[in-house]
Amino acid sequence: MKVPLLSQIMARPLWCGGGAFLLLGIIAACLTNPTPADYQRHTATEINTFLLTQVCPEIIHRNRGLAMVALEVCDQLESRPAQDIERYIAYNTQAYNLGVATLFVTELPIQTIWSLGLFGRIIPLTL
Repeated sequence: MKVPLLSQIMARPLWCGGGAFLLLGIIAACLTNPTPADYQRHTATEINTFLLTQVCPEIIHRNRGLAMVALEVCDQLESRPAQDIERYIAYNTQAYNLGVATLFVTELPIQTIWSLGLFGRIIPLTL
């Protein structure tokens, strides 16, 4: 007598399906970890955007004496790619591969930035 397919599937332990799903998730996480170059590009873009939207307008409106210099520097930030910022970040960042994720630690003069690279995304950590 043949056992129906549904009863064969139901007879398997539940952890078998969950274990396979977990294993696939771990493999996917390992394969999609952001690289240090991905992190540098992402962080340089964020810093550049912050400088252009927050710092530059504040300096220009607050201090008339520095306004011309600030305008020139901000124009350069806007027109050039953020390669200088990327190099600075590369020099000051340590990457720790944790298998399923990558921990990036960037030492800046103002503060230390901790970020976690997971499934192709970079997530800032607030510690």
